[in-house]
Amino acid sequence: MKIKSLLLILILALGMNVAGAAVTAAGFMKDAANMLTSSRSLTSGFKIESAGQQPISGSIAVKGDRFAITTPVSSTVYDGKTQWTVSTSDKEISIFEPTSDEVAQVNPFAIIRNYNRDFNLKLLSADNTAVKIQLTPKQSGSTIKSVIITFAAASKQPQKMSITLDDGTTLHVSISNLNMKADIPESRFKVSQKDYPGYDIIDLR
Repeated sequence: MKIKSLLLILILALGMNVAGAAVTAAGFMKDAANMLTSSRSLTSGFKIESAGQQPISGSIAVKGDRFAITTPVSSTVYDGKTQWTVSTSDKEISIFEPTSDEVAQVNPFAIIRNYNRDFNLKLLSADNTAVKIQLTPKQSGSTIKSVIITFAAASKQPQKMSITLDDGTTLHVSISNLNMKADIPESRFKVSQKDYPGYDIIDLR
C-alpha cells in the first residue's frame, strides 16, 4: 500500500513537473522578451540553413534596436534606422532603410523583442527541456508568413527558429553561445565608407 502511494505521488510530481507552471504562449514570450530587452547588449553565434542554399554561419551583436552581423562573405550593420551591408566578394556597400519585416528576417532577436506588436502566438509544445511557440503576423501583407521558435525551457533563451517567407522559403536558424552580458563598443554599430576604398556605394535611401 505504501509502495502504491509513493508511486502515485511520484507520478503526480513528474506530471506537474512536465506540465510546468501552466505554460502559455503569451506568458512565456513575455518573459523571454523581457529577458532580451533587459539585457544591455548581447552576442551570439548563428547558422542559417535553407533548401538548395549553402549554410551560412556567423556572429551577431545586438544593443537595443541596433545590431551588427558578420559572416565570411559580408557584414551588416543597422543603427536603428539605416542598414549598411558590406559585400567583400562584390566590393559593394548597400545602404537602405529596412522595414520591420526586413529587420526581422536579418535579426532573429528582433522577432522576440517585438512579438507583441507584430505577431499572434500559439503554443505548440512544452516540456522540461524545450518550449516551442508559433508566431503568425498580425498584418496580412507581411513577407513573413510564420515563425516557429524553440526556447530552452529553464533559461527561456532561444535555441532555434524556422522563418517561413511568403515565397515559400524557410530559413532554419540555430543560435549558439548566447551571451546576455556582452560588452560591445559603439564602433561596432557604425560603418565608415573611408574604411572601404574602391567599394561601390549603392544608396537606396
